[in-house]
Amino acid sequence: MHAKFLLAQCWAIVSWCRAVAISRACFKSAAHPVITGRVVLEILMYKAYIAVPALRPRRSDGRSRLLKLTLSAVLYGALGFTTTTARAEDASAVAEATAPNQLMALILPSKSKSFKAASDAIRAGVLAGERVHGGAGLPVVRAYPTDEKEENVVAAYQQAVLDGASVVIGPLTKSAMNYLSDSTELKIPVLALNSFDETTLQQANLYSFSLSVEAEAAQVAQLMLQNQYARPMVLQMSDALSQRMSQGFVQEWRKLNQTDALVVTVADARRDAAQLREQIKEANVDAIFLAMDGKAARLVRPYVGNDLAIYGTSQIDSSRLGRTALVDLTGIRFVDMPWLGMPDTDGFDLYNRTRSPSNDVERLFAMGVDAWRIGAQLQAGAAQNATSIDGITGVLTIGDDRVIKRNMITRTMSLTK
Repeated sequence: MHAKFLLAQCWAIVSWCRAVAISRACFKSAAHPVITGRVVLEILMYKAYIAVPALRPRRSDGRSRLLKLTLSAVLYGALGFTTTTARAEDASAVAEATAPNQLMALILPSKSKSFKAASDAIRAGVLAGERVHGGAGLPVVRAYPTDEKEENVVAAYQQAVLDGASVVIGPLTKSAMNYLSDSTELKIPVLALNSFDETTLQQANLYSFSLSVEAEAAQVAQLMLQNQYARPMVLQMSDALSQRMSQGFVQEWRKLNQTDALVVTVADARRDAAQLREQIKEANVDAIFLAMDGKAARLVRPYVGNDLAIYGTSQIDSSRLGRTALVDLTGIRFVDMPWLGMPDTDGFDLYNRTRSPSNDVERLFAMGVDAWRIGAQLQAGAAQNATSIDGITGVLTIGDDRVIKRNMITRTMSLTK
């Protein structure tokens, strides 16, 4: 009898192990794993009593009663173990699913009157980028508005780090970017919305993303070379923006050809433009780069003639132009972002943007969208092996110098733009 008793206990333990396996299998597919486990175990208990006649209970058999209690304890212990395990696994899954997303801090001078409009356009773009491209596991944007004071930008960065930010978009101004890098050890990636200069302390976590006119002018130089032009003339004005465009072109042309481009300064467009045709003829050039905005280009372009290829940057098309302006600028080839040059591209409607009359505002909005996408890559630690982004400001890549390279499209000004 003792042997039978031990045999029954062993059989019950084997049944319990089988029950655990069956219950776990049911847990993965059943609508209610606890009920499924209980049904399986009740069946096993019943089979234990029916299959072994010697174990069927008798009223006078206290040992059988003890065996029944033992089986019940073992079997329902298995049920409790399975249920507890299921609850633990379920709780772990819920905890993983509800884990908070990483924080993306947006530091812009929104409190500054001088930069409020630009900051608002960029912020709208960042939020649109989050809405369209965000999701589980991707960073959530939190804004830290500041003024123009550099020390307040540093304070905003430090607060963002304390709040758990894993990446920062901003600052916007070059002075704030340089001050932050000079005064603070950057422990998380910072995507500054301006270009580096010779005074920038380039820390390992500092990245630059800008709509640099110098970079646009450099791409125009590359485009001219691809189109087999060899003797370009640069027409520049006396203002700072024009000088920067001219410098960007000249430096890139020298890098590509080991020769210098001819530079002519138009001090007064209305007074000097008429002399340009003779100067161009004497210089024997084969292409013209207009290092100027659309307003100045309208005055200069008619005197250049139609015999030469004429190039410019996106500053040629800074706003919605009337027919007269379009006639003056017709034929100029320039680089620009897809958001403006290809507005009907599939997917652009997802940003749900009511476009501004100002192309400059739209460029800042597009910059914000792409800043979010770059920031998401930096947050994921993918800077070293990052793939290119087909952005709305161009095709974007992260360079070894931590400068975001922007490959733009080429447009030709026409009466229909």
